[in-house]
Amino acid sequence: MAYLTEAQLLSFREIYREKNQNRIFKEQRKQSADVTIFLSHSHLDKKLVEGLISYLAQFGLNIYVDWQDSNMPRVTNRDTATLIKEKIKDLNLFWILATKNAMNSKWVPWETGIGDLAKNGNVYIIPVSDNDGKFHGSEYLQLYRRIEIANDDQLASFRPNQNSGGIYLKEVMKSRGSFLY
Repeated sequence: MAYLTEAQLLSFREIYREKNQNRIFKEQRKQSADVTIFLSHSHLDKKLVEGLISYLAQFGLNIYVDWQDSNMPRVTNRDTATLIKEKIKDLNLFWILATKNAMNSKWVPWETGIGDLAKNGNVYIIPVSDNDGKFHGSEYLQLYRRIEIANDDQLASFRPNQNSGGIYLKEVMKSRGSFLY
């Protein structure tokens, strides 16, 4: 098992963007998705988020990111928080793209608390190591399932504090993300 790296996410952005160009960021595609995901992240990681979304487009997922939402206020305010809270509650899963920037964000820990309460176990962390191989996550993230690279280079979900017995991401998505193993 290994964490995704910033470099991998950036390369996914280039590799998969062309393959999925007509599928990713398109509202009609998102409306037909079987699984909807709120992605908590730092806006400083926009290129990494685009890489993750480009890669995951092959699974037909609706990944919600607030900067793609035309209903979000241009300037962060109380309405922003209300809309984010509603989206977290409405979508199937809550994922955290856990980068150094996300761990330093004011919003990601707040969103994680909302997601933890609203999702009844459907919270996943995607640990991302920086270019030096370091992961900057907080201890509380150990409560959640992790999405990491399995030994055969496929993404898999692992239970908290376990390094074996993971379930491939494509299987998690088939079950609408509701593996409570």
